[in-house]
Amino acid sequence: MRRNSISALRNWRRGPALWLLAAASIACFGYAAHDLISTRGSNNNIRQLVDRRDVPVDVKRAHPQEILARISESVRRDHIEDAQSILSIAGATLPPSVRASALYNIANARTRMAAEAVRKGQIDSAAAMINLAKSEYRLALKLDPQSWDTRYNLDVAMRIVRDLPQAETEDTTSSEAAKKLWTDLPGIPRGLP
Repeated sequence: MRRNSISALRNWRRGPALWLLAAASIACFGYAAHDLISTRGSNNNIRQLVDRRDVPVDVKRAHPQEILARISESVRRDHIEDAQSILSIAGATLPPSVRASALYNIANARTRMAAEAVRKGQIDSAAAMINLAKSEYRLALKLDPQSWDTRYNLDVAMRIVRDLPQAETEDTTSSEAAKKLWTDLPGIPRGLP
């Protein structure tokens, strides 16, 4: 009789452990299934964005690559402000490499727009756009210092509108100071320095 009570005690201890193990297995399976469904949805959105379809993305819940695809599509459609706002909302949650890629894409669009503005003779707007692009390239280089493309494009942007050192004296209106400075646009200078 003593053996029956010991085996009953063992079975009683195994029962809750088995139920707990089964519940944990079901919870793990549910999490994996949810993750699989979420990944398929993200991949579908990325595929549609790459195919140039305008798909809305929930920035707070989206996968980082999905956010990058949304930013790239906004840049392709010349909606840079939209891309910038998406990056601002998701910026802290994005991995550095994805954030660097997004900044690189936005800076490239600004550089193209600035080059077009220079061709049209809109120097002031070109200078403003290229200065934003240069700051975005620099931030992208801080996040991904090994990116050769970003370094190269920063160099191109610096040639479109050059950074001139600021004079420390307040006498910048004199003719002597005007003769020392060249124009900040590349190309052959016209007129006297």
